[in-house]
Amino acid sequence: MQVRRARCLSDLLLAPPPEWLDAPLLRFRQQDGVWHSWSRIRVQQAVLRLAAWLEFNGIKPGDRVGILGHNCPEWYIADFAILRLGAVTVPAYFTDPAEAVQYVYADAAVSIIFVEEGEQQAKLTGMTTPLLPFHGGENSIAAITADDAWDNRLAAACPQRQDLATLIYTSGTTGHPKGVMLTHGNLLSDVEAGIGGVPVFPDDLFLSFLPASHAFERTVGHFLPSACGAEIAYAESVTTLLRDMPEVQPTIMISVPRLYEKIYAGVQTRLAEGSVLKRVLFQLAQHLGLERFELRQQGSDLSAGKAWLWGVLDTLVNAKLRDKMGGRIRTFVSGGAALSPDIARFLLAAGIVVLPGYGLTETSPVLTVNRATKIKPESVGPALPGVELRCAEDGELLVKGPMVMQGYWQQPQATSDAFDADGWLHSGDIVAMDDDGYLRIIDRKKEIMALSNGEKVAPAVVEQHITSNPCIMQAMVIGDGRPFVAALVVADEEGLGRAWQQMQKQPLPAAWRTDRDVQLWMLERMRADEYDLASYMQVKRFAFVDEAWTQDNGLLTPTLKLKRRNISERYAGLIESIYEERP
Repeated sequence: MQVRRARCLSDLLLAPPPEWLDAPLLRFRQQDGVWHSWSRIRVQQAVLRLAAWLEFNGIKPGDRVGILGHNCPEWYIADFAILRLGAVTVPAYFTDPAEAVQYVYADAAVSIIFVEEGEQQAKLTGMTTPLLPFHGGENSIAAITADDAWDNRLAAACPQRQDLATLIYTSGTTGHPKGVMLTHGNLLSDVEAGIGGVPVFPDDLFLSFLPASHAFERTVGHFLPSACGAEIAYAESVTTLLRDMPEVQPTIMISVPRLYEKIYAGVQTRLAEGSVLKRVLFQLAQHLGLERFELRQQGSDLSAGKAWLWGVLDTLVNAKLRDKMGGRIRTFVSGGAALSPDIARFLLAAGIVVLPGYGLTETSPVLTVNRATKIKPESVGPALPGVELRCAEDGELLVKGPMVMQGYWQQPQATSDAFDADGWLHSGDIVAMDDDGYLRIIDRKKEIMALSNGEKVAPAVVEQHITSNPCIMQAMVIGDGRPFVAALVVADEEGLGRAWQQMQKQPLPAAWRTDRDVQLWMLERMRADEYDLASYMQVKRFAFVDEAWTQDNGLLTPTLKLKRRNISERYAGLIESIYEERP
């Protein structure tokens, strides 16, 4: 759908068509377990009251204001109130430890912080910045927005597109994160371009579960549905998604690849435990579903006989999977990292439209996305309207467009380093572009490994292959300066145990992580998954590690990317043992 050009981000909420005012905007589960909705006009009123309170308490246009908490209506209201006043929103990840959160707010010099009570508020212990809780007490978002004394009290004029809207701090895979400066115009340009890539309608329902502090969720799951009159439902947590999806019945969801990987692994596990007939029906449904998808991309369709068979198989096999997702999903949008083409094809063959895309925090963030009418599963799609892309001689992607950041907060050298003399932003990603302009992400430029024989290896490509195996939950490829590619592997112990029992007809050994037979068997399975990789890119040795990599143990970023340096340092001894000479 088309939306009018907004002056500022708060217009997305406060200046809609009249027919949207009474429509539901925010849906959430209360403690009684019942889902409740707030209309747009109710949310508008809350935002204007909170903005007036901020103004009365000395917050001025340009002041930085923090938000720390899980996705919820209060997060949404706080963000739009800050933006309407012309102040600058500084979100922090609720998954970050206290020291990371406090670094962000000290670096941004925030004037006040909206914070969720309990664990999140405890992270701010020792800070002198005033805190305003989401709930509870006279000075809370809930109390202020319920007080009609703040009606018609806001005096500040609306900000303009060129005004700074937010500082979004990068995930910080190495060193301290940097504050990306995005204006109202940067974010609005990306919203407007996004609607040109993925149509959204007033009757759509988004299920939000990625952190709202992440640029992907903020733009595509927060601002974009607000611009289109759609409703946003907040999942209680990542762990409740399988419960929330059937209850909410979303039509659009955005996610990082980990969700789709878990869905795929769950299906593979159930198939391994099921009958031969079940596996045969699944394979036939996948084969016919993929043929149907490819024909439809070409403007054709299955023959009458195959269409009938597809209908039967779809009911028997695919409908159950779609029902677990609520039964109404029209589109999944995947971002944050490259989605395995095999997993994308699995979903497309099941009649689930998944659109892989790509972006950077520095670009508000979305740059490319597949279109529903032309999906190339191995790609992240072509550029959105208004985005200029080109490849440097070494394959690095260069970007221009109205969604590109103003720079890094108080870091002029880092800002200068990010752009070349012609104003192109250097993405840091090595890509390939086909004749249709569809991008394929190879890897981060700084993460490309050079083996001791000079061969170049993109670790993400190899990791994507081996983690498609339901026995493997996480993997990190190593080999820079080494004679061959190796890997550290976090196993899915349940999946590994089932597969071993099925193939070997005996229980998994108690000391399976170091058992030579288990390692050789697992290596064979890895090789099978790497069949289409060059020999020098295939994993020659690996080691199981004894814990999953999480944000809590400092080995994943808030967007679930590997902190490669931290992992390498923690397992330095294990890595050396992998490369030791063996008899």
